[in-house]
Amino acid sequence: MPTLQPSSLVDALWGTRTHTEGAQYQKPRKIPLRIEPKTYFANERTFLAWLGMATTLGTVSTAIAGFAVEDAEAKHKGGISQSTVELITLTLLPISIAMIAYALFTFYWRSEFIRRKQVGFFDDKLGPITLAVIVMISLTLIMLAAIKDLITNHK
Repeated sequence: MPTLQPSSLVDALWGTRTHTEGAQYQKPRKIPLRIEPKTYFANERTFLAWLGMATTLGTVSTAIAGFAVEDAEAKHKGGISQSTVELITLTLLPISIAMIAYALFTFYWRSEFIRRKQVGFFDDKLGPITLAVIVMISLTLIMLAAIKDLITNHK
């Protein structure tokens, strides 16, 4: 019966040597694994792409909050209420902060993986899917709240 090790959760989530199919049967390498410099740059490029998307999401969220004006006439013209604007901001800002934290964690994890020259996959199967589902759900909720506001303001 296999024993649980502290790294087993990380191995299960990110498919490192323990959970990579057939990796346990590999013989130890006599020649160290050669890591190309472009691997480090690819890791940085991926980090910057995630950081750029999170910054864009956070900027849009704060811009919407900054340009929103509580105006009695705007409600009668079919505008979106201040509570919906606050909902948008309070939904998107934490998501962008979580994306930055995820990008930082993944960048550090991959850097360590590369630095140790570990055999296995560098891809993350769980993170992007989870963030995409969270963003999709939050945007759907924001859309439904905005539609509700537009319907109630037109009555």
